[in-house]
Amino acid sequence: MKELVVITDALRDEGGKWIELSDRVAAVKTAAAELTLDPSAFFIGDANTAIHAIAYRDFHTFMVTVLGGAVTEFEQVGAALRRIADEYDRADEMISLDLNEIYSV
Repeated sequence: MKELVVITDALRDEGGKWIELSDRVAAVKTAAAELTLDPSAFFIGDANTAIHAIAYRDFHTFMVTVLGGAVTEFEQVGAALRRIADEYDRADEMISLDLNEIYSV
């Protein structure tokens, strides 16, 4: 069986990328939340102004919710990758043996 080698620094680096991505999406979410349009913005000379305004509001709410979920989930992925690296390191410390102590009788 081949030995499993986990490069924990790479896991931590990847975790940091997800945390950074979470921060970047948070800024987009904040900006998107501020993008509102009054119903008058949808007036095109017909009676569908209210219908268009409601459709925009519903889509806007959906997008802000999706972006908020991305912020949370990206941060969770980053934190999980860092915890995995910590656990691998902790496990390696527990099972490492000083072979000189074993064989020096």
